[in-house]
Amino acid sequence: MSSKIKQLVLTFLLALAVVGCSTAPKDPPPSSIKALDSTVVTTAKMNLKTDPELAASDIQVSAENDLLVLRGTVPSEEAKAKAEEIAKKTKRVEKVANHLEVKPQ
Repeated sequence: MSSKIKQLVLTFLLALAVVGCSTAPKDPPPSSIKALDSTVVTTAKMNLKTDPELAASDIQVSAENDLLVLRGTVPSEEAKAKAEEIAKKTKRVEKVANHLEVKPQ
């Protein structure tokens, strides 16, 4: 094999290795993050359900890392604001996305 062909083959293999490494799948998030999410969601749900003004409201809670997401319906703007306030006070929550809809009863 001539040195020119060897050089081309090596260049091709190196390029292939670089592309292969750059498209490798990312590792899944550690289980501690998933556990944190479920703990935050459970705590926030419990806090919302124990509030007399919000207990009958249809509020779904989900979490992604430190973002707590509220969805569903509440009877008033005051209830919507209160739900967000309670969610923000949940330990380890940094941000709240309040997607609650107001539907008077």
